[in-house]
Amino acid sequence: MFGCFKQTISFVVMKTATFFIVLFLSLFGLLETINLTKNVIRMGYITGSKLNSDEFKPRHGQRISGAITYARDQINNDSSILPNHTLEFVVAETYSDEIYSIKETVELIDKNISVYIGPQETCVHEGRIAASFNLPMISYFCAADGVSNKLEYPTFARTKPTASQISASVVCILKKFKWKKVTFIHTSNTENGLPDTVSTIESLMKRKGIQITYKINYPYPYFHGDTENPFASIVAATRKNTRIYVVLAQYFEFIGLMDHLYELGLLDTGEYFVVGVCLADSDTITPDAYLTELIKSNSGKDLSKERLEAFKYFIGVVESPPNYDDYEEFKSIVNEYLEKPPFSFQTPYKFNRTIEKRLRTEAAYLYDAVWLYARTAHKILEQGGDIRNGRLIINNLINVTYKSAIGYTTKINQRGDSEGNFTLLALRSENSVWGLYPVGVFRQTSDEMPDFEFYEGKGIPWPGGQIPVDEPACGYNEEHCIRPKSYTIEINLGITGGLLLVILTIGTLCYRNWRYEQELASLLWKIDYKDLTIDYADPCTMPYFNNITRTSSTMSLISHPENDSRQLYTSVGTYKGNLVAIRKVNKKNVELTRNIKKELKVMRELRHDNVNPFIGSCIDAPFILIVTVYCSKGSLQDILENDDIQLDLMFIASIVFDIIRGMIYLHESEIKSHGKLKSSNCVVDSRWVVKITDFGLTKFLEGTEEDLSEHARYRNMLWTAPELLQLKHMGRGTPAGDVYSFAIILYEINGRRGPYGNCKLDPKDIILRVKDTTHEVFRPRLAELNTTPKFVTEVIKECWAQDPEKRPEFKTIRSKLKELQRGMKPNILDNMISIMEKYANNLEAVVDERTEQLIEEKKKTEELLHQMLPKSVAEQLKMGKEVEAESFDSVTIYFSDICGFTALSSESTPIQVVNLLNDLYTLFDSIIEHYDVYKVETIGDAYMVVSGLPNRNGIMHAGEIASMSLHLLEALNDFKIRHRENETIKLRIGIHSGSCVAGVVGLKMPRYCLFGDTVNTASRMESTGQPLRIHCSCQCKKMLDELGGYQLEERGLVSMKGKGEVRTYWLTGEDKSIRKKRMLPLMTPQASPSLSGNNNRNQTLCPCEKTDSLYIDSRLSRSFHRRHSLNDPSNVNGSVPSQFPLNPHRISSFKQRTSNMPSPRLFKQIQFKEVNEIKGSTCDHNLELVPLIT
Repeated sequence: MFGCFKQTISFVVMKTATFFIVLFLSLFGLLETINLTKNVIRMGYITGSKLNSDEFKPRHGQRISGAITYARDQINNDSSILPNHTLEFVVAETYSDEIYSIKETVELIDKNISVYIGPQETCVHEGRIAASFNLPMISYFCAADGVSNKLEYPTFARTKPTASQISASVVCILKKFKWKKVTFIHTSNTENGLPDTVSTIESLMKRKGIQITYKINYPYPYFHGDTENPFASIVAATRKNTRIYVVLAQYFEFIGLMDHLYELGLLDTGEYFVVGVCLADSDTITPDAYLTELIKSNSGKDLSKERLEAFKYFIGVVESPPNYDDYEEFKSIVNEYLEKPPFSFQTPYKFNRTIEKRLRTEAAYLYDAVWLYARTAHKILEQGGDIRNGRLIINNLINVTYKSAIGYTTKINQRGDSEGNFTLLALRSENSVWGLYPVGVFRQTSDEMPDFEFYEGKGIPWPGGQIPVDEPACGYNEEHCIRPKSYTIEINLGITGGLLLVILTIGTLCYRNWRYEQELASLLWKIDYKDLTIDYADPCTMPYFNNITRTSSTMSLISHPENDSRQLYTSVGTYKGNLVAIRKVNKKNVELTRNIKKELKVMRELRHDNVNPFIGSCIDAPFILIVTVYCSKGSLQDILENDDIQLDLMFIASIVFDIIRGMIYLHESEIKSHGKLKSSNCVVDSRWVVKITDFGLTKFLEGTEEDLSEHARYRNMLWTAPELLQLKHMGRGTPAGDVYSFAIILYEINGRRGPYGNCKLDPKDIILRVKDTTHEVFRPRLAELNTTPKFVTEVIKECWAQDPEKRPEFKTIRSKLKELQRGMKPNILDNMISIMEKYANNLEAVVDERTEQLIEEKKKTEELLHQMLPKSVAEQLKMGKEVEAESFDSVTIYFSDICGFTALSSESTPIQVVNLLNDLYTLFDSIIEHYDVYKVETIGDAYMVVSGLPNRNGIMHAGEIASMSLHLLEALNDFKIRHRENETIKLRIGIHSGSCVAGVVGLKMPRYCLFGDTVNTASRMESTGQPLRIHCSCQCKKMLDELGGYQLEERGLVSMKGKGEVRTYWLTGEDKSIRKKRMLPLMTPQASPSLSGNNNRNQTLCPCEKTDSLYIDSRLSRSFHRRHSLNDPSNVNGSVPSQFPLNPHRISSFKQRTSNMPSPRLFKQIQFKEVNEIKGSTCDHNLELVPLIT
């Protein structure tokens, strides 16, 4: 029975154990399933924890990173927050370097993070990156001010209070104690955002009306007792004009300032006071730390009496320290997490627990950042939102109030910044320990400035029982208490000076009035009728100048002033040798009143490029005349009515803006308005500049009898504004009326069908309709201006508005029409030339008008022509003569080509080949300029030069070619092929002396060519030569021997086509001194009578005989030969025969393109036009210079 009971018990135990095992496995599987179904929220932790190999100072992240692990574990273990979600983080190490920080910020995006926790020191660029990807970023460390701008950083927030928060607290305490004048002293330390704090405090003081008398920084770091006290010099410089010091420093640096003030006895009177601002980690500072050196030598129980007395005059604004007991436990836990994965920071504190381990308050801010994000993400998930939406996260964080791990309650303000909490410290004794203890707190408000409250039962024990003032009652220099001074002397001097000034002013005004009266009485404008010569008609017989017959012709518009009288827009005469326009005034006489004199004086003084100058007036009855400068192109009306003149946009823009400039000047002058502006009163001078005329002289013209037909009178009124038409006497008009007239002119210019276009009404009917204000406004039809730009028609409509007040001023019109000048040249003459050339009968007038410029351009053309052909040949071609072939008994010809050029060309692009030859021949051309040689041509890689023609030089041609050849070979040593810098040019040269014939071949494209067996032999000398050697013929060698100074070696017999076996030589070198002696006689002024007067050039070239230059400049010798080869010695200085005027417009652009070339190489076709002035006919000679490099 007992056995059965035992078996039963065993069975029950086994069953029970099995049940619990199964139950445990089921629960374990369930937990695993739950964990697998949880979503992971990954945070990107941006920190600077590790050190580079060359650094030793610990990073901040090494002391605070445990807080993120602590916060994560708390959140993951709390089922009430983010259920079914797991919070993890990825560490992004920045080494406290912004470059790494930006890089890690970007790379974290690929790691599927939901939020950035950080960054640490820098956040400006990182915040922009987060905003661009709409990811939330919550910083626990960065102090930059710019990221508080929510327009630029909408996804950024931070839990660490910014520098501006403590700045507001500093200014708050200054204003509370009515301190408006301070000296601001700050450390030069640039870490932890101190520069931003300095600038924020400074700017906020200025905004709140606090004057900073001095702003001084001192070197960082400063250790009292170990380094020189920087405050000694600062106090010495500021004490006289300072009573309140605001000092931004480390907590251990205030001792230097306070001790020095005490030593000087400045604190004895209670006038000086110090407000300290400390941004240190307040949790690490004990109350007595402010009063002791950094390396503690005493404690708050054993402080000197002097030190305690000094700090009675000190208060400090600091970040509020942790104020709850659990913070010690928080520090301990964070330090433990620092030593755990993923950080595993092994610090000295682990091995020596007796050392007090410091924890920065940023650890609490890091802890707060993780918790704030977790709570906000929890809220958004419940609402069905996206926790990766940075803007949504930050918007839900703003105005959130939370309790920080430090212990105080704060909130995130509208800028995404934690408002923080700041405390005021003052000297007190608690528990028999002296130190700086909290006496009050700053409460944040909705305003920029916080409120300050003292803790209950606490205050500041002011020395003397009263708050110090920022300025003594009598001022720093007792300027407010100085006894009144007698200012009798100053007053007397002032009165005397004032009287003198009044007398001087009155005297000046009297003198100006006297001088003005003298000018009025002098009648400078008066013209004697005897001094006038009427060229075409007696103005006294002409009733009105507008009735003069108009003869509009192409000739009248493009001829010279002396022929422009055919454009009879007015009577023309001559006054003092100048052509003038004369207007007859139909008055019997003129009574010279003061007003008339003033009018005439003002008219004579007007000067502007777009106002026709008033010369004067003749009042010798019955000859009452107005004399102005004559404009040869006639009036604008003449031009508009001439269909042969095409007005393009540039022409129109020039006309319009000339009128606008002239009217602006008139409106700003004493004239004030024109009153009669119309197209016939806009005249055009010989330079196609429009000038305003027929204005002013209102009083002078009063009583003028008009002798006009009704049709003419009403036609003259077509430009008049409607409000002026209502008046019986328009007088001088109004500026608004001038704007209306300008609108009609602008319409007239664009339509070219008169002021009212194709309107069939008579002028009288048009005027009656314009005057009628009871019906619809009558204006020219804008529909006729179908090709006119819209902005122009809009300006026209504004300018002829019925209401004068709505019409714009001319300056406004100028800005609205600015688009007309887009892409235009300032001068329309070039554009008009193409129009004028269409009329063959006007060509002579064009040439006459441009005579002076033409002569100058002829000189330039000659210079260009002489660069292309020998001067003697060019002179013959220029005069239209055939250039006869000329035989030369003895010349030396040079041929060269490039060895391997065909292979090089096949391996290079065409442009590379062209560049190579251009570079090479530019070098060659610059060298041969120094020898008496002439480059004949270049064909591909062949280069041909000759000496001894066209200017004969005896046997010196052999020496010139030989020296030039040696110079060319020497120059190749430094020549580089641009696209093959490692390869060199191997030049093969052949020279030969003999006779030849030279002449110009071709008419359309003339070329100066050489003929004869000498040319062929020289070519074969080159082709049978060797690279980088000069192959010399026997004939050339004989001349070189005769000249002396050249080294040659015999090559032997060489088979040469057509010559058989020929003995040749290698030219290997020369004695430059022999050549220099040979050339010196040619370089002296006595060598040529024609050169003796050219002292400047001789002085430039003669120094060659005193130097060891590599070559002798033979340009002077060459110039000597060429000057004497001309048939006409008078042409030496570049004068151009009158029968060969060259059109400057044909060559100006080519001259400009080639003026900077070292020698003529690549040219385009140039056409020269010869104008036969005597016969009146024209003929074209085409001279084309083909490129010598193909």
